[in-house]
Amino acid sequence: MIPRRPAALSVLILAATALVGCTGVDPGNDAPDEPASQVVDSGTATEAPDGTDATTVPASGSYPTCDEVKAALGPEVAQLVVLPESENGERDGSSGHELACTWMTPQTAQQSFDINNYGGISLGIMRDPSYVEKDYDDLGWTIDDPRLAADDAWALTAGGQYDPAAQVNITSVQVVRDGTVVVIAGGGVALQDVPELAALTEGWAVGAGLSVLDLMR
Repeated sequence: MIPRRPAALSVLILAATALVGCTGVDPGNDAPDEPASQVVDSGTATEAPDGTDATTVPASGSYPTCDEVKAALGPEVAQLVVLPESENGERDGSSGHELACTWMTPQTAQQSFDINNYGGISLGIMRDPSYVEKDYDDLGWTIDDPRLAADDAWALTAGGQYDPAAQVNITSVQVVRDGTVVVIAGGGVALQDVPELAALTEGWAVGAGLSVLDLMR
């Protein structure tokens, strides 16, 4: 069986007035490709006066809110904020109903002169039972981390270049349990490492993905 392309959420950050969009890459029937950045125009989330994500969960209630997700990600993301342009919340995507959340550095929100710290992270949750660990293990894309086996989950990174100490980037870390996929990606203006996001490593993303999956138990 040829595995489907992993549906990654990736960050596209535009210079001074950073606008981030996130969506799943359309799955195909060929071997997995590298995730591609896309900008989407769906979603209805707004920013509350206190800077939190004001999106409410639709009647489906199938996913946690982006605020609940951010709390589960830990203190490493406490300083990140929601931009007014962000389209956080549940939506119908290429893989069905999904959740998409984006948070940016304060420097991005303030449009400061510290361009090196313009950046953010994007997180998505979707359900896709076609994700099969063996398919990606055969490609060498799966992640070897004892936390995954202990929590009955598995994870992958596109291309298989997993480095727990490296800052999570647009290739993303994807954590899977029982057909539910959490995708975490990050990036800067030039898709470079962002000093403000130094704590958001690929190893952190594995643990963060597990914490988000636990919200849905």
